Amino acid sequence: MAGSDTEIIRAVLAGDVDRYAELVDKHQGAALRLAFSLLGNYEDAKDASQNAFVSAFRGLCRFRGDAKFSTWLYRIILNECKDVYKWRARQPLAMVRVGEADPDDETASLFVDVDDPRAGPGDQLANRELAQHLSAAIRALPMKQQTAFLLHHVHGLSLEETASVMHCRLGTVKSHVFRATEHLQVLLRPWMAQERG
Repeated sequence: MAGSDTEIIRAVLAGDVDRYAELVDKHQGAALRLAFSLLGNYEDAKDASQNAFVSAFRGLCRFRGDAKFSTWLYRIILNECKDVYKWRARQPLAMVRVGEADPDDETASLFVDVDDPRAGPGDQLANRELAQHLSAAIRALPMKQQTAFLLHHVHGLSLEETASVMHCRLGTVKSHVFRATEHLQVLLRPWMAQERG
């Protein structure tokens, strides 16, 4: 029984809580991709996106409907990811975490679908290399620039939706995206020069 997000939310709030699974099914892929692009670790991203769905369910009565459900959910995911960053910052530096990506590992990519099956082996290797360099450059950005860039350019949110998710003004988001783009150009320039040469 499919319906719009608004219809499903009304049904859940009216007592048909099983319909919340429809919202989860509809948005879980995008939620996981967003959390992964912010955290760079699949297990952390899975936990953050699941926690966000639980938080969204608990707070569904506070959803005003003045934004899309996905925008509201992204804001919750962003907060969950910030909590993960805070938790990581409190961990001893010498601690080893099994399964956690090494933050210095430039081979870890934020982009999981870079392989083009029509491309030859050389082009596929170049695409993977580009994804690795771009991922490392994005991770090197200041957090607000990284978040604005990922939400707008990677996850396709409008600048207005990005501002809503980040709880800031539209002009601030435009500034973050602009500065992120400038920083990425600088960070990727040596690799691009090497590729051309």
